Amino acid sequence: MSKEKVLTSLEDGILLVTLNREEKRNAIDPDTAQQLEAIFNDAEKNDEVRVIVLTGTGNRSFCAGEDLSVFSDSGESQTTVEHGFAGITERFSSKPYICAVNGTAVAGGLEIALSCDIIVASENARFGLSEVRVGLLATSGGLVRLPNLVPPKIAAEMALTGQLINAEKAEKIGLVNYVVAEDAVLEKALEIAKTIKKNAPISLRLTKEILRLSGQVSFEDAMKYSSLCWDYIEKTEDAQEGPNAFLEKREPQWKNR
Repeated sequence: MSKEKVLTSLEDGILLVTLNREEKRNAIDPDTAQQLEAIFNDAEKNDEVRVIVLTGTGNRSFCAGEDLSVFSDSGESQTTVEHGFAGITERFSSKPYICAVNGTAVAGGLEIALSCDIIVASENARFGLSEVRVGLLATSGGLVRLPNLVPPKIAAEMALTGQLINAEKAEKIGLVNYVVAEDAVLEKALEIAKTIKKNAPISLRLTKEILRLSGQVSFEDAMKYSSLCWDYIEKTEDAQEGPNAFLEKREPQWKNR
């Protein structure tokens, strides 16, 4: 009986998704990619899912990227699905994603992490775009996202040398949000998820939209879109509930409308 390649659990609004191929450094094969695509698609439609936390089994590797042993005979990738590599790198989700990097995140593994909104790293984690070392390219967002997150010269060095950086440097250059002890990485990610989950769903969705848009359009256009979002959200029930709950010193009861 084969084991599940991806594990999931939903508790109190937080969906925990765990890559479960430790013997393969949690590399992504076609089955894993299809499973992740389906899991993330379902999470988008499920109102009970408020935040997604993504991690890997073990403490050696978060994800080694694509499983090169399952390349097609023509060398064609079989792990890019509807929403990109592993179902995430071309996904513009309305829900927050947190990546708990429990070990090395290299090649497509780093591209998965870069697709998330927040990254928590184990102190033993390492990061890199190693595609050039095997004659490939980091075209699942690595070469696009990395220079927008870290200083361009550092991004260029990482991409051109294929060498890895440690967690301390990753935090210093702004690649990750937190570096924590090896046994605390998932705990920290879940702590952040619980904080996010308390916030209004519509506010979170529109905040994500504005953050993404702000890097793609002019400042003026981003501000115009922000104003449109404000005009929309001030008419929602949640926009009335939030201030009322604050004034009444109680927890808000969000309706997502």
